[in-house]
Amino acid sequence: MQSETFQFRAASTQESLADAVRVLSGIEGVGAVTPSLLRNEVTVQFNADLTSRKHLEIMLANAGYALQASGRTGGGCGGGGACTCS
Repeated sequence: MQSETFQFRAASTQESLADAVRVLSGIEGVGAVTPSLLRNEVTVQFNADLTSRKHLEIMLANAGYALQASGRTGGGCGGGGACTCS
């Protein structure tokens, strides 16, 4: 299982986090979704053979959730350095 954390741009309510958990839990390959109202985020454990971080992001966006930019550090997309993707 792989684990990824998604932080929401807008402040979450208990109801909106519960809805995000429902959206993510319905995706094939998702094993667990742990919401944090205090940190305004959800952590998702998933099988990378069945789904991906990008797919989870798309499903959240389609459900109306805007996400903060990835919190990853270092080079590459979403980090502090130049993008090395091609």
